[in-house]
Amino acid sequence: MRSLLGLNAALAFLLELALLVAAVAIGLLLPAPLAVRIVVAVVLPVLVIAFWAVAMAPRAPRRLAPSRRLIAQTVLFALAVVGLAVVGQVVWALVLAVLVAVRIALGVRVGRI
Repeated sequence: MRSLLGLNAALAFLLELALLVAAVAIGLLLPAPLAVRIVVAVVLPVLVIAFWAVAMAPRAPRRLAPSRRLIAQTVLFALAVVGLAVVGQVVWALVLAVLVAVRIALGVRVGRI
């Protein structure tokens, strides 16, 4: 059980990093002028980081209740999956969706969701 807890924590952390990478990729791959793509590629992950720091992180000043955190995580990752698919990265969108589903199932199994 202890190894599952470690795996769950590691997968959660890696998925949080993948969320940021997806936000940058979505911005850079938008069908827009280069300047717009660069701005979106910078602003989008900054917004995700700001929201996570305020509402999701373990020491967040206004941390959401567990059920609301699960909803917020689901929405953020769903937006990333849809965003990746929209900019033509369907395979990466599917990989992210599957890994998020595995993480949620693992979290339920170890009692962290």
